[in-house]
Amino acid sequence: MREPWPFQGYGTALAPATAGTIQIFQSVTGIDVAAKTKSEVTKDSIMAAAIAVIAKEGVQGATTRKIAAQAGINLGSLHYHFEGKDAMLLSVLSYLIESSRAALTSYFTETEPLADRIEHLMVFIRGAVERHPEQQIALFNLTLYALSTSGSEWLAKKKYEEYLGLYRDALNDASDVRDGTLKPDIEALANFIFTGFVGILMQWLATANGFRARQAVQTLVMAARKTFL
Repeated sequence: MREPWPFQGYGTALAPATAGTIQIFQSVTGIDVAAKTKSEVTKDSIMAAAIAVIAKEGVQGATTRKIAAQAGINLGSLHYHFEGKDAMLLSVLSYLIESSRAALTSYFTETEPLADRIEHLMVFIRGAVERHPEQQIALFNLTLYALSTSGSEWLAKKKYEEYLGLYRDALNDASDVRDGTLKPDIEALANFIFTGFVGILMQWLATANGFRARQAVQTLVMAARKTFL
């Protein structure tokens, strides 16, 4: 059985304060950070810093000055890449989504039936969040900020639709779904798993009870199989 993604860092290319918070890692995605331009590496550093600050301070407390300091750059350099805080918040969301997409693509390289894919998807996500909780906290903070800020509600909807799409794509790629042997309601299955996971992750972030989280995941796996297979 696969081991949950190990979350190896980029290496020494990024400042120590931010390297640990970056999701797209060279060892998983095959991206050669050394081949990136200085501008691209700086932007990655800003994204990692923004995630760390949002997780710690919340969106309201995540000023561009604090993010620049976390990234180890001056404020002018940050504003060179992003016009303002709102533009950066949208970029953070896109960054996390694309990072998750790259991680899932790299992790699911073996052919497997839907029954196994359901379990492996949940185990992978649980392991990823337990290794990097600040990313999930940042996502929750972004969602709450969007819902409580007039005119920003679309950001919360975008976040949920995009992540639901990641679950849906991973499930659709199961061998017996692709070859037509099974014809389950993948949209409903993805939503069932996704919405169930939100509660599990929130509880784990609040209690740090890993045993309870693993137990809840296994219960969700069994419920998903029984309901949709």
